[in-house]
Amino acid sequence: MARKKSATARRREGMADNTPTRALVVPLALSPDQHAMYSRLADLYNRVWGSAVSWYDANHTVSAVAAHKALYAGLRDRFPQLPSQFVCNALRDAAGAVRSWNSNHPKRGWSLRASRRKPTVRFDLRTMSLRGNLLTLSSMHGQKRQRFLLPLIPAWFDERYPERRLQAVTLVLDSNGLMARLTLTFRIPKAEPVEGRVLGVDLGMHALYKDSEGGEYRYPRVQRVRRRYAYDRRTLQEKGTRSAHRRLKAMSGREERFIRDVDHCAAKRLAGTPGIGVMAFEDLAYIRRQARKGTKTGRRRRNMLNQWPFSQLQEFTAYKAAAKGIQVVMVDPAYTSQRCNACGYVDKRNRDRARFDCLRCGHSDDADHNAALNIRDRAIQSLGQTQGQGAVNHP
Repeated sequence: MARKKSATARRREGMADNTPTRALVVPLALSPDQHAMYSRLADLYNRVWGSAVSWYDANHTVSAVAAHKALYAGLRDRFPQLPSQFVCNALRDAAGAVRSWNSNHPKRGWSLRASRRKPTVRFDLRTMSLRGNLLTLSSMHGQKRQRFLLPLIPAWFDERYPERRLQAVTLVLDSNGLMARLTLTFRIPKAEPVEGRVLGVDLGMHALYKDSEGGEYRYPRVQRVRRRYAYDRRTLQEKGTRSAHRRLKAMSGREERFIRDVDHCAAKRLAGTPGIGVMAFEDLAYIRRQARKGTKTGRRRRNMLNQWPFSQLQEFTAYKAAAKGIQVVMVDPAYTSQRCNACGYVDKRNRDRARFDCLRCGHSDDADHNAALNIRDRAIQSLGQTQGQGAVNHP
């Protein structure tokens, strides 16, 4: 019996139906008066944001409509200097933050702190406009809108997204100087579905991935970096001092950024495979259950599973593939590593580490490549096609 697809798998499969967005971060120089004014605006905005977060946590809902009905009138009375549209933006911004927190911390849901470390303001189409490189932003009640000349958009961004439309701007103030960081979010037209082959992709802990056509992405430094950070974490946790905790926090950010960069590079190469119309992954949302204590899984294996960022690589590849018109399919992962792709015989003894040798027909192959072929075949079966078809016709 096939396992029901997880919500994460269904979301990734539906990425091609969503309007994609791209973000561009640019620096912005402010005058002393502008910095003071937007600092005040950010303070009021974040106080509204914090009130909304507290309400969402207390009522266990992320409905911005319900929050608007319950909070809008009171917030407008409390913060008369803040234009009404910023109140609406803060309510929606807080709803998204709580939703993201609950998704990333399922065991600590509805506990997001109602404060931000950095002064932040989100502008939408009602509070900003962009003409060429001239950006106009709304300000406090009774003050004029401010105009800024942005740095030139990089040529590669213009070439890749010529028909973009500005959707939102996020302003983050630097408390140490008269600088700000703008994140420009653009809506990108949907890519037309393309016809091509079905590619099965097997994700691993040593090779980041291996596909059904023999392509792979190996980065030995990843394992070395993870082992080094694991050793440093263990040493600092044994110390338990306040400075050790600060060091752990900084170290966690560096490791996360390193792995994120590697995953982006691997996803870009995978999504750029020529002639591909469908890309198939295993639905690994339930694999963490294998790492529960009390099972036969050893501690070292549990740690490796818990630190394996397969979800991030799938996420990055899914949206990059969707931007190229490639369909993403998630399949049941059961026995893909134990099944012989030549005869279909399933036995866990078929696989011995990196090698696969079928006990029935004698078929030999790289274990990850054999698994990628099984993933491809399941995707073809789920799409209602035969393995001999070379092209995929999208409905």
